[in-house]
Amino acid sequence: MNQLLLFLGIAAVGNVVYHVAQKAMPPGSNPMVVLMGVYAAAFVLAALASPFFAAATPAPWTSQVLSWQVLLLGAGVLLIEIGFLLAYRTGSPILQWSGVAVNAAAAVMLLPIATFAFRQSFSPVRAIGIVLALAGMALMAR
Repeated sequence: MNQLLLFLGIAAVGNVVYHVAQKAMPPGSNPMVVLMGVYAAAFVLAALASPFFAAATPAPWTSQVLSWQVLLLGAGVLLIEIGFLLAYRTGSPILQWSGVAVNAAAAVMLLPIATFAFRQSFSPVRAIGIVLALAGMALMAR
């Protein structure tokens, strides 16, 4: 099996588990306490899985954990978590925001970053993809 497809499949299954768990979260709980529990569970699971993954280049543990990239990723994860948690508490349907709408909005926001900061190419086919993503987002928001 193609590794990319395997990894995307793992991400898709994780996404389903994530949204089902978010939607089922008790509405009266403190969202920050919930997130602390979520991160504690993720920490334990990552610690258990860590021996099965090798670093591409040997580096001290502290340099892998204490970096601006890890801090930025943590901030992004927190924003995603709290955004979905609070959106679901408003009664938002799981299908409306769980994938298409939020990911389409993120793709549009990532376009200039990908093009200029990471020098990724932008083509007419990708422009059509953005238009379709925006159309999907508009349809899902109805």
